[in-house]
Amino acid sequence: MSANYGSHVRARMYDHANGTLRNGVLLQPAPTGRRWWARILDAVFVLVFTGLVIGIALALSAVGVISLDAATGVCLASYPLMALVFGALYGCTVSPGQALCGVVSLQADFGRRVGFWRGMGRYLAVAFFPIVIILVIWTFLDAPTFDSVPIKVFRRTPQAR
Repeated sequence: MSANYGSHVRARMYDHANGTLRNGVLLQPAPTGRRWWARILDAVFVLVFTGLVIGIALALSAVGVISLDAATGVCLASYPLMALVFGALYGCTVSPGQALCGVVSLQADFGRRVGFWRGMGRYLAVAFFPIVIILVIWTFLDAPTFDSVPIKVFRRTPQAR
């Protein structure tokens, strides 16, 4: 049997009063308000930098430096790219929102960082969740049914008295 067998169990048996050890320092859980503000600030950073990239691409397209097709490609790729960049920063514990709010996201059991790939995956999922919900609702509302009768809207005529 391995020497590490049950080490995670022994580590969980010692309760750190709902905190976690990080580099020998006991960190207490962050207040809910600070956690939410960190998330909100990270979302604002993603949206601002996405808008900045889109604005630069459209300005370069208007001046004639790049084509409209290239600007459209940059505009479509900028949101997922920014979500991935800020997700990587989150996974490596250097998220700007968390730094401004004075919190850090760590694994609860051993106090390790979240991880590069897990952070990117989390931010990408959070970034596209609202878009997926809208697309699913749109699909159901736009889907034709077998008993669907075409509907047209007509202008009312003034009523004769």
